[in-house]
Amino acid sequence: MSDSFPPKKHLIGLVGFGTVAKGLCQILSEKRAYLLKELHFDFEIVAVTTRSRGTMYHPSGLSLSMLLAYAESKTPFTEHLKAWDSETMIRKSNATIIVELADSILTTGEPALSHCRAAFETGKHVVSGNKGPAALAYSELKTLADQKGCAFLNEATVLSGTPVFSFIKTALAGNNILGLRGILNGTTNYILREMEAGVSYKLALEKADSQGFLEADKMADVGGFDAQAKLAILANILFNQALNLDDIKCKGITELCELDIQTALREGKRWKLVASLTLKKNQILAEVKPEALPFSDPLSQVSGTLNAITFSTDLLGDVTLTGPGAGSVETGYGILSDLLTINTGVFT
Repeated sequence: MSDSFPPKKHLIGLVGFGTVAKGLCQILSEKRAYLLKELHFDFEIVAVTTRSRGTMYHPSGLSLSMLLAYAESKTPFTEHLKAWDSETMIRKSNATIIVELADSILTTGEPALSHCRAAFETGKHVVSGNKGPAALAYSELKTLADQKGCAFLNEATVLSGTPVFSFIKTALAGNNILGLRGILNGTTNYILREMEAGVSYKLALEKADSQGFLEADKMADVGGFDAQAKLAILANILFNQALNLDDIKCKGITELCELDIQTALREGKRWKLVASLTLKKNQILAEVKPEALPFSDPLSQVSGTLNAITFSTDLLGDVTLTGPGAGSVETGYGILSDLLTINTGVFT
């Protein structure tokens, strides 16, 4: 790193301060020196805003140790307080990057959608951990971002920290993506594997809930809607298509019973909730549904809460990417990956 040309300091504003923000702060605290020395990434978190705990803001940066202490508690913020709601923070703070992690409604995308719009209107980059904005309004938001020379990045929305979009841009560069099939929801994957072990659907659902795997709305997972939104994001970003959730057929795992699971196993198959997307004559066909996959299919071997996507390419054939689909640090890494992309200055 040249002393004559120090790295640009990125000023980060966090909207939402749950488990993903905690994971991000943990990574940034532990790897701060490495990120600066090896990747020339210099930063400060200048603002944190939540609906329940208030807003903290300091233009020179908030202490990471203080943020980690707050992350371990549920108490209201008491330091560097500002009488701002989230949108006011976005508009008035000196943050150059907004990390959008607020609790949002998947069917409407709010309040995350409004947060993204406010950020772009004020010339700020957006790194989103929320599925709603990219699933429901990717084309609009990308246009707004491009008009302002800003980034709109969503690495953490599909496979948590597993770098699906980076993988496509780098490892699969030069290939045409003809389609994909994937396990995009780790919760249903966990439930189905428990049922293979003889656990009833009801008990498997309760076990998933007790371990914190389920969304607040359980049907988002078991009804297939979480996978549906992730498939929409993949379609919008990979194929530049304005695909709506209504364009994606969706069926969850709620109708599968123990007999279905055991019958498939005897036939050398395993039930998975599969999201598929195929491009045919510039038309995208997209669907989420349970499928009994033969053991020879790589997706059938993806266990627990792991996620995976098999990409069909013109040059390499099928390529499968597997990795964690949930977790505080894992999803925090997905956010970090996008921050590092912004740091390179190449994010179109």
